[in-house]
Amino acid sequence: MRQMKTVFLVGFLSMLAAGPVLAGDLYFGVKTGPMIVDSSVIKTDPTNVGVLIGYELGVVLGDLAVEGEMTTSTSDGEFKGGFGKFDLDTIAAYLAFRSAGPIYFKAKGGFLQVDDGSGSDTGVSYGIGVGLGIGIAQVELEYTQTAVDSDLAFVSAGVQF
Repeated sequence: MRQMKTVFLVGFLSMLAAGPVLAGDLYFGVKTGPMIVDSSVIKTDPTNVGVLIGYELGVVLGDLAVEGEMTTSTSDGEFKGGFGKFDLDTIAAYLAFRSAGPIYFKAKGGFLQVDDGSGSDTGVSYGIGVGLGIGIAQVELEYTQTAVDSDLAFVSAGVQF
C-alpha cells in the first residue's frame, strides 16, 4: 500500500506542477459513500471518503479520462457477534469514459488496491455511473465493483471541478 501511495502522490504532484499547461483538462473531485461488503459476518459496512484527480484526454462523442482515486474509512464497519470493527482504504487508477451532454453516463475500468488493516490485495475494478454538469462542476453517482474481492462494492456520490 505504501508503494501505491507513493506512486499516486508523485503523479499528483507532477500534475500540479504541470497545472498551468494542463489547466483546461485537469480536474479534481471528492466522493463519499458506503463500501458494501457482502458477507454473512458483517453487521455494518464502513463509510469511505475519497479524493480523485483526473485528466481528460478528449474524444469526439464524449470524454476519455485517466483518473486516480484514494479513499479511506471515516466510519468503521462492524463484524457480527461483537468480533470488532474494521476499515477499508483504497487507491485506484482508472480509464474513464463520459458520454456527451449535461446529463451523462460514465463507465470506468482499472486497477484497485484494498487495505483492510491486516493486509492488502490488488486487482481489477470497474464501475458505472451517471452525472450532471452544473456550470464548472459535475455531480456524479457511481457504483464500483472490484474483482479483488467480489464481495466488495463502493456506492458513491461525488462532485468534481
